[in-house]
Amino acid sequence: MIKKGSKISGLLILILSLTVAGVSAYVYQQATLTVTQNIVEIASFTVQNSDLGDINEGQTLVYTFAEVPALEEAITVVTTTSPVYLHFDSDVDSLFGSYSTYDINVIYNSNPSSTTGTACTLTLGSPDYSSVTLDAAGTWVFDLSITTTADSVDADTPTTVTLTVGAESES
Repeated sequence: MIKKGSKISGLLILILSLTVAGVSAYVYQQATLTVTQNIVEIASFTVQNSDLGDINEGQTLVYTFAEVPALEEAITVVTTTSPVYLHFDSDVDSLFGSYSTYDINVIYNSNPSSTTGTACTLTLGSPDYSSVTLDAAGTWVFDLSITTTADSVDADTPTTVTLTVGAESES
């Protein structure tokens, strides 16, 4: 015959094990929640060959804000949180056949981290770049420089490149 105390002990152990299983399932569910991210287009910049001037076949030219003032401080991003990730997308690959080189360099101008140099380069073979990390809140300013080598273009060949900048932050 089973004693009444043993039955109660067994019942308590059963209840305790079910409680542990329930709490474990709840903790697991909370631990597997994903972080959502917001991606927002923040800028779009279009460069046309008429903005850059004349280029002859086989000629390589480097355009900076000294030659094309619109390239200076072309992108400004104000962040209130960090990190923020910038994604650069372009259609520069559409220029295959007209250019053997068409590089768009995104260069740090000023920022709260005092980061210098080139943030990324978009090319005919690699028209998109993901991602440039903005590691401090504040105002980030970028210049553009463009290096081109023409293969088969003339003054009547319209050339347009669009650069789109998106920002992503963790929420």
